Amino acid sequence: MNRKIIISLLAILAFASCIKNDLPKPVVDLFIASLDVEGTSGDIILDRSTYTANIPLAEETNIEAVQFKTITFGSDVVTNINYTADNSKIVVSKDLNNRVVNMMEPEYITLSYFQTYEWKIVATQTINRIWSVDGQIGATEWDLEGHRAIVKRRQDYPLNNVKTTDVRFGPRPTYDYPEVAQMPTDFDNSEKSRTITVSAHDRSTIWELIVVPTEVALDFEYVAAGANVIWIKAANIDGASIQFAYRKRNTEEWLKVKDEWYAADSKNPYNRYEEGFVKAVVRGLEPNTEYEVIGYADEKQSDIKIVTTAPLYQLPNSQMEEWGRFTNDQKLLPTGVTGPCWYPFSSVQDMFWATGNPGSTSLGADYNLTYPAYKSASPENVPSGSTSETSAFMGSKFVIVKFAAGNLFVGNYGKTEGTNAYIYFGRQVDQNIKPVALRFKVKYSRGGINYVSSKGASVGTEYHIGSKQIKIVGGEPDVAKVFFCLTDWQEPHCVYSADETTFFDPRTAAGVNGLGYFDSKDNPEMVVEHTTEWHTMTLPIEYVKPDIVPSCLVLTFTCSGYGDYFTGSSESWMFVDDIELLYDLDEQNQPI
Repeated sequence: MNRKIIISLLAILAFASCIKNDLPKPVVDLFIASLDVEGTSGDIILDRSTYTANIPLAEETNIEAVQFKTITFGSDVVTNINYTADNSKIVVSKDLNNRVVNMMEPEYITLSYFQTYEWKIVATQTINRIWSVDGQIGATEWDLEGHRAIVKRRQDYPLNNVKTTDVRFGPRPTYDYPEVAQMPTDFDNSEKSRTITVSAHDRSTIWELIVVPTEVALDFEYVAAGANVIWIKAANIDGASIQFAYRKRNTEEWLKVKDEWYAADSKNPYNRYEEGFVKAVVRGLEPNTEYEVIGYADEKQSDIKIVTTAPLYQLPNSQMEEWGRFTNDQKLLPTGVTGPCWYPFSSVQDMFWATGNPGSTSLGADYNLTYPAYKSASPENVPSGSTSETSAFMGSKFVIVKFAAGNLFVGNYGKTEGTNAYIYFGRQVDQNIKPVALRFKVKYSRGGINYVSSKGASVGTEYHIGSKQIKIVGGEPDVAKVFFCLTDWQEPHCVYSADETTFFDPRTAAGVNGLGYFDSKDNPEMVVEHTTEWHTMTLPIEYVKPDIVPSCLVLTFTCSGYGDYFTGSSESWMFVDDIELLYDLDEQNQPI
């Protein structure tokens, strides 16, 4: 009997032990809260979504001896939210404070609490390497992993007398580099190559220099047409005179491209100069018309290139005259059912623009953030001298549980899920739209940021939002953003407000070929804290490769640029009207 009691007691104790051990521990996310390193050339990005710290090193910094100053860590309780984490109990695999670290390869550290997280610290460094020679054709090709530099050179120039015209293989002034006069000149061997030794920070690297003899012929990178312009880009040939000419197809006379149409300014967004290339923009052409383009390298003529100029396309409802009130239920919207939600179209068959109103008005008709502003209500609601009777007004506010940014965009609202939303940016296009600029009229007032991640923000307090830890200071001016994109997307881009990995920056997003971008943070001279005056803004549109035909058009206006993170000012607002795509340039490189 006693033995049975003992066994029963042991079973009870074992069961109790199982209950205790099976209680779930809190999930505590661990992250690098701050990182201070000497010799950087920009902000260190702490990306909590990928557990990666990216350090941009200045060119002169020794990547093999990077001085870490301080590194701190933080925590977020993901489950058992009543639990308070103690950051002093975070176990760190190695101490990088006041350490000199070789960052040629990523550095890894693990952070442990209840769970373990591995962070990768990566250093990137861009060195402006240069090697150019006489008779060179096009730009130098750099094989950084193989330590090779390759140039195409006129085959009528002797290989035993290659003259270097400019050289830089490492970060001046911290390295020993071969001066122009010391560079190898004789490449007349079977490999047509020579080597040099470059030393920097007590480290030497052998570089192979290769010369490829090439026939003197004009090599077009592209000949591409907009509606009123043609972009031309060809490889430069040192020692040769390169010129372009054009004519309307089936006409006799070739017209010489004017001297002022050739690219000569690295800051010119319409025709940016590039080392190793000759570029030009032909202006004043007719839309939907075939043209022929030729090039000359000295007396040698290229093949004829035939291009067709694009149509003059304008956005539907570009003057913001058409508005309607329909249901915020996106399943019923195609039927045209009326409701509390303002939309920037008067017929559901003509949907092109969208706003965030369907989400905010699910909490009440008073929460339309974007709506029409009528001239009949106030003459100041439209620009002076405009034929418009209505403009688009957007304002940001705290909507019961979350901060919401006023916006207007080309695309459509997907659906509301709880307090989050699926939003689709962009509309498919079936024609070769190629404007040189976006022009619109705007009246904007930015308040001080008083909400960060939907929580009230204190003036002067520093916050960090999102996985990339964007720095926000309470009370600092809100940021307006406007961007126009032409992309190769086969469908609009879906942003889900609860998933930061779906957010996109048009300046770095894949598939963006044409871009015009503005934000008031980088251009403070274009906005004031509060204004009652309308301004005309012109956004240059620059193309990576103007010969690519776009498949999707994106255009977004918002008075609170951190709205994806539910951050901004409830005092920010914006009026927008008279939106226009421009297709030609005048002689001063200004869009017309």
